[in-house]
Amino acid sequence: MILPEFLRRLQMDHLSSIGGQLLGSVAALVALGGVVVFVDRAGRPLKRRYSTRLTEALQAGAVAVWVVVTVLWLTVVWRVVPAVGLVVDALTVNRWTGARLLLIGAVIVIAYLLIRLINRSIDRLAEEHGAITDHQSEVAYHVADVGVAGVAVFVSLAVWGIQLSRLFVGAGVLGAVVGLAARETIGSVTAGFVLLFSRPFHVGDWIAVDEYEGIVRDVTIVNTEIRTFNDEHVLIPNDQITSEPLVNLSENNRLRVDTEIGIDYATDLDEVTALVEETMGEMDEPRSVPSPQAVLKEFDDSCIVLEARFWVDDPSSRRVWEAKTALIQALKAAFDRESISIAYPQRVLAAREEVGEVGPHAERGSLSPATDGGE
Repeated sequence: MILPEFLRRLQMDHLSSIGGQLLGSVAALVALGGVVVFVDRAGRPLKRRYSTRLTEALQAGAVAVWVVVTVLWLTVVWRVVPAVGLVVDALTVNRWTGARLLLIGAVIVIAYLLIRLINRSIDRLAEEHGAITDHQSEVAYHVADVGVAGVAVFVSLAVWGIQLSRLFVGAGVLGAVVGLAARETIGSVTAGFVLLFSRPFHVGDWIAVDEYEGIVRDVTIVNTEIRTFNDEHVLIPNDQITSEPLVNLSENNRLRVDTEIGIDYATDLDEVTALVEETMGEMDEPRSVPSPQAVLKEFDDSCIVLEARFWVDDPSSRRVWEAKTALIQALKAAFDRESISIAYPQRVLAAREEVGEVGPHAERGSLSPATDGGE
């Protein structure tokens, strides 16, 4: 072959001593390091002008080419050209096979460029037009990449002469087996697409699913990650989210907060209701529209239950608890100022005289209200 013959001549003519071999190796490694540094620095202005991923791909390609050149040079320096010749002879292909390989390479390059074009279009839709959310763009990335890569694989197999009909039959059988073995995962993936198009929540929303409640941190095809208010990260399968009742507490940009207060039965209810509504109206946290309300809910064992209702904007756990704390402090101060007591559990003891039997045996069966315990 031409390449091994050229390497043999270069090896015999110039690099015959150990010193020359060491010098050639050091020069090759230094040159490789210099190329890496140069490519890294040259990529910084290119990233600002062009796409970051495209620039990184060009950098990787340039470094890969120089690594190949360095390896070839080291084979010359350390006299392993015969081994290179054996490898080249083993890789020798005919024209038809070479044409197939070139065509498959072209398919791979076209698929990569098509993926880049689709991803750029998705970024443009998300950033410039705001047509899709971050979650939808992330899912669209994966779907586009998998779809284009799948088409490229099928085209490559067809170019190589593999019958796709047999492949489809085998894929059908394999799909049935995988579907039975991983039906829960497939269900989660399907539910992920349902969440993608229905959009019941977005990243950053406050949601409650079953016994879990927290802020949505990420949504993937399989799972939804939320951060609870105990700083726990919980992964909930998407099929559980679509099958369980879902509460999005951030959907309306406002949330009603309720606080119950026990009012003594001897208190003037109209006065207490007016005082509670006035106190809530003077606070900064609740919304003015809808206006705060004080509602009498029920008769309890030791009190009448009054519920203070108010709304907060941009609800979050911290805002809700801060508003509740401020309301309780304000109501306590207002009740103390107006000498209104908050009820606490009370028990009243009462006794009655028991009536004995009526008839001839009344004396023997009669009981007194209280006894002294006998003689």
